[in-house]
Amino acid sequence: MLNKTSKVYTYLLIIGCVISGCTMPMKSGSTSISSTSPALLHLDQKDVTKENFVYLYEKNYQKDSSFYTQESIDEYLDLFINFKLKVAEAEALGYDTLDAFKNEYKMYVEQLEEPYLTESVFNDSLVKQAYERQKEEVRASHILINCKPDAIPEDTLKAYNKALEVLNKYKNGEQFPQLAFEFSEDPSAKQNKGDLGYFTSLQMVYPFEEAAYNTKIGDVAGPIRTQFGYHLLYIQDKRTRYGTLQAQHIMIKSSIRNSPEDQKAHETKIFAIYDSLQNGGDWDQLCSTFSEDKRTSTKKGILPPVSEVRFPPAFLKGIEAVDKVGDIAQPIQTDFGWHIIRLYRKEPVKPYDVMYPSLVKKVKRDSRSSTSKEQFIQKLKNDNHFIPNDENKTIAFSQFDSTLLEGKWSLKESTPTKIKKKTLFTIHGKKVMNNDFFVYVSDEQKRTSIDSLEEVLEQYYERFVNQTLIEVEREKLPTKYPEFAHLSQEYKDGLLLFRVMEDSVWNKATSDPELLKEFYTKNIDHYQYEDRVEVDFYNTGNKELENETIVMLDSGYYKVFPSDISSLYFKKGSSYLYKTTVGDLNNITNVLNKDANLFVEFDIQMPKNSGTVLKKNRIKKISAFLEKEKIDLSKIKFVESEGSEAVNVQFYSTLTSNYIPVKNRMSNLSVNFETGVYTKEDLPHADQINFKVGRYIFQEGNRYIIADVKTFLPKGPKPFDVSKGAVIADYQQEIEKQWLSDLHKKHEVIIDSTILQSLYNHKKTM
Repeated sequence: MLNKTSKVYTYLLIIGCVISGCTMPMKSGSTSISSTSPALLHLDQKDVTKENFVYLYEKNYQKDSSFYTQESIDEYLDLFINFKLKVAEAEALGYDTLDAFKNEYKMYVEQLEEPYLTESVFNDSLVKQAYERQKEEVRASHILINCKPDAIPEDTLKAYNKALEVLNKYKNGEQFPQLAFEFSEDPSAKQNKGDLGYFTSLQMVYPFEEAAYNTKIGDVAGPIRTQFGYHLLYIQDKRTRYGTLQAQHIMIKSSIRNSPEDQKAHETKIFAIYDSLQNGGDWDQLCSTFSEDKRTSTKKGILPPVSEVRFPPAFLKGIEAVDKVGDIAQPIQTDFGWHIIRLYRKEPVKPYDVMYPSLVKKVKRDSRSSTSKEQFIQKLKNDNHFIPNDENKTIAFSQFDSTLLEGKWSLKESTPTKIKKKTLFTIHGKKVMNNDFFVYVSDEQKRTSIDSLEEVLEQYYERFVNQTLIEVEREKLPTKYPEFAHLSQEYKDGLLLFRVMEDSVWNKATSDPELLKEFYTKNIDHYQYEDRVEVDFYNTGNKELENETIVMLDSGYYKVFPSDISSLYFKKGSSYLYKTTVGDLNNITNVLNKDANLFVEFDIQMPKNSGTVLKKNRIKKISAFLEKEKIDLSKIKFVESEGSEAVNVQFYSTLTSNYIPVKNRMSNLSVNFETGVYTKEDLPHADQINFKVGRYIFQEGNRYIIADVKTFLPKGPKPFDVSKGAVIADYQQEIEKQWLSDLHKKHEVIIDSTILQSLYNHKKTM
């Protein structure tokens, strides 16, 4: 069953509306939408235009092979009418008047407005520059002297001079890494001595990037001013960058929180896998069997491209260690564990037109975008006939005093009305008064470290002008950009649809458990299991382990080695318990007491046809000692064999669930275990296994597999709790079907057949 978020986006998708689809605003007039479009439908005497339908239809079908066929138009028209009926019902119920709806709709519209109210006049040269720089990466070191953007002149000069002092030390022969360690105020410099590694465009602030790409290898640039302070920048290297660098990995989790023994076992295991790969082992099989990164183990270990994810530095070095696709690097360790890295993809930077949309988004978020913002504001001024009145601006500024720097300014009550009403500037002939500016500053003022009143007022004035221009532009969006009008209507309809569906369908299906169970019983044939089998899979590393695993499955126990005792000492012909023997029996007692799942087996060996009495006496002595130590006799087992009077000791565990980790601690690629319930269609190794209870043993590559089919589960009804999700979804469909039938009866829908016929012969307009 879909959750609420999924549902709202499902219905937004039905009408062709997803926020991510709204990237760049279309130019005014560049759409097929007509303001005088004829009505395709009449819904309760309300017109629904042909172009409204065309716009949504083309969004959904333009890449479909059935684009503008009568069949696809009729199919979408049914969906479209049902959608419009639901929205009409939501409006009839007053959902569009609720504060919660208004607030949510406002949030969506603000997101939609954003690309139209930012740097539409975008400087393509900045995007092109970023693209060209993407073809190269720079390795640089830096020294940072902190200085806030709004620092007072004295502090700014102090930071600048300090940067110059460090630069002079470098020019006098001191090493840059040591200077970074001593003087850089970047906290990471104590570890990396200022080395930033390789980077490309759009990864550093723009002034820093500019210096990096315009400075030769071996040279130092600076001091460079950024929002962080002053930088000295040493260029170590430049090299060609690959646009797509992508790796696969096999991972064994390991952490400093693990015991030293476990950490060593993890290291041994990863190197065992690596050795297997070097000896011809299949990457896909070893990855799916042993990798502990569950997100990628079933996908051949494929990771996202390096450009999309911030990988640990050690991991990146591992990727750099392999040059050709398919090459495998030696295991490397990160904070997450051990990794074997294989180069999966290595491609040059993509063409400019392919990267353009993503570069535009990144550049707009980058500090270089300030140039474009200035252009955008200037365009708004030109388009809206912005005319400032410098004389009245001077008069307005004269009403402020130093209290503004403290954030405590207020307009004097004695300020003449004629000053308040003077025109500060006009936009499209509409006057904006001095008093509007006074109110804005009063609301926005904050304490500042800038001590120039004139400078602060200019900042407030610029922000006020920009805000006013943007508000004027916002009001014009629906008429200036028909695309915007359609999208905002889609958001509104989609939100109304979600709310009315939630109340009329989704919540109804879950509000009455008894009705839900009644629906389940009535439709029990829809909730049936197929024939299934429950299977345990043991994937073993060699034939010996396969046999040992079979013994474990048959007997219910297996060999373990919790102690180094492998035999008991007795003098030849004697059953006396010497001090050494007593010590070993005490050790055995401690081992058995620590783990209730263990038992011990004593193999009493004697020469053929002799030693019967001695054998019985030794068994008696051992039993008596352990019984005295309160060891349950069920945990002691004696076997007799032919030999030279030895008493061999072997521990066994009945905890079969621990068999796998025990074996894998001893030999890291020993046994991999999986269990599950499968139908015929999804049963792994189906060609090797009959669909019935039994044990199936086969080899796949260099692995020996035991499939233990434990239970056959015949087809039959699924319990309600198991089927509940599907039952709810089906019940919702039934409720919706009945609800739509009622809506069709409640609301009148008339289709204009002439307009519909014109659609059948319509050609793509977008």
